[in-house]
Amino acid sequence: GSFEEILQYTKESDAYFRRAKLGKARKMLTDKDLKGEAVLMSNAVTFDLIGINRASRPGKENREDQLRYLEELKKDIAKFLELEKTIVFE
Repeated sequence: GSFEEILQYTKESDAYFRRAKLGKARKMLTDKDLKGEAVLMSNAVTFDLIGINRASRPGKENREDQLRYLEELKKDIAKFLELEKTIVFE
């Protein structure tokens, strides 16, 4: 997508995905220690989105940085998803 579209995407992803989805998922965790770890993972997603956003701003467009932060974002989301198997449903 265009740099402008990517800027919009990062804003929407932060509001919808990170806050709503990761926040809700974090509350489902049953292990207290993992809840703290999940907060750190959620924060990592925030920093990844900020990195993509910065690399998309007018005058600072940098496709290489966008892709680097995108890879970090994928890794951080994958780590977060690994926590799902720790949830104990009663």
